[in-house]
Amino acid sequence: MRVLYIDIDSLRPDHLGCYGYHRPLSPAIDAIAAQGARFSHCYASDTPCVPSRAACFSGRMGIQNGVVAHEHIPSASQLRYGNAQRGGGAPVWMHQLARNDVHTASFSSFANRHLMGWFHFGFREFHLDSLKNGDEDAPEVNAVFLPWLEHNANRDDWFVHLNFWDPHTYYTQPRQWFDFAAQFPAPDWPDAETIERQQRDTGVRSASHIWTQAEEKVRARWPNMPAGLKNRADFEHLINGYDGAIAFLDSQLKLVFDALKQQGVWDETAIIISADHGEAFGELGQYMEHGSASPTVHHIPLIIKWPGVTQAGTVCDDLVLNIDLSCTVSDALSLGVPTGWNGRSLLPALRGEKMPQQRERIVLSHGLHTRQRTVFDGRYAFIRTYEPSYYEYQPRMLFDLHNDPHQTEDISLQHPEASREMETYLLNWEREQLNSTGLPDPMREITDIPVNVLGGVTRHLEQLRSEGRADDAARLEAIRARVASEYAPAPL
Repeated sequence: MRVLYIDIDSLRPDHLGCYGYHRPLSPAIDAIAAQGARFSHCYASDTPCVPSRAACFSGRMGIQNGVVAHEHIPSASQLRYGNAQRGGGAPVWMHQLARNDVHTASFSSFANRHLMGWFHFGFREFHLDSLKNGDEDAPEVNAVFLPWLEHNANRDDWFVHLNFWDPHTYYTQPRQWFDFAAQFPAPDWPDAETIERQQRDTGVRSASHIWTQAEEKVRARWPNMPAGLKNRADFEHLINGYDGAIAFLDSQLKLVFDALKQQGVWDETAIIISADHGEAFGELGQYMEHGSASPTVHHIPLIIKWPGVTQAGTVCDDLVLNIDLSCTVSDALSLGVPTGWNGRSLLPALRGEKMPQQRERIVLSHGLHTRQRTVFDGRYAFIRTYEPSYYEYQPRMLFDLHNDPHQTEDISLQHPEASREMETYLLNWEREQLNSTGLPDPMREITDIPVNVLGGVTRHLEQLRSEGRADDAARLEAIRARVASEYAPAPL
């Protein structure tokens, strides 16, 4: 069997036709979903990019594998991995495949972008598409991958990780794709009233500050993105850039699928389409960013077409995680599932069967732009903030995503018992995870390290004051004064 894992950065599932989006951006992806299985409630256990891929490729959540942030914090971005894991019950995914004679290859600039040497573990081939470190467009990736496919498609038992970045800022696709997306109505939310209200938000990547000071100097390079976000027209400009990038990428994926057919291996190749995380467009006040433990940021597509296994048009509504992917592939290839992995095989769901065990709740973690953990049951999201950084997030927030899908109204004060119960669940979950490793919580280890991504809080406060926003700066400073006493995580 041949396996092609298409890993798309920053792709919201609700911007794909197969997930119900009204703009026709993704016919090639939608066709794969129609032929295979689509998981409607798949989430990354950890975000953003580095923690997500560490979880996916190690089979273990960040609280266990040690990766909860990016290279800005070396101690929280290095994988806890040694001979005990490799030779024991928790090999990284690619070591599990390679030692079972699967030829593993990656086409990605991820490790180079984020200085993550551990990401190479287990890959027999590693192809660096460019030195643009994630700013390359899909044709540049295909220019490296498609010749490889021409020479290797008929080889038996390969696994390819094919990584695309187009939906990640800065939406550098040809202008025709921006214009294509703009033909169709933009999403109704956020409306003009919401955008106006968000002008007082203090955060970086908020409606009042979508650009950092450094980016402002070179922003003209990115015409598919607006100068600011002051009204609906600006939002539509932004979302047309994002959606245009998705449409452009989809057209390039069609070339990949056509090549598999031309090589005669289409019916012998499993195709997996997913993402590292989604993207916020107004949720929790963030735009074009993946900076919180919001379910919106963690929600990712998962589409699998596996010849001889999947039933066409299968939809699974269970809560599943990106750490389930390694288990599923290993199980489908009859390699067994290592006992030290945290996920579970989704093979029954691929067959159209009911999963024997269903998760009632999942825990989502984010450790870069903010430091948060969320307990989510598919409807209610309890967000425990340990470090709010640029934002006015409260230590404990509760959202009802059925009635408030964009997370605009914190209902924790109206439902204190539910909040307490979910926080107790989180503390027990944290203890359980740490007891299994005997190691400290990597999130707690960095609570005293300042957030410096996107410029740093001190510089941002200075910018707010320089813009005549002394009142907004004062509100953020008031939040900052409470961090040590009210936000710090409870000892375990």
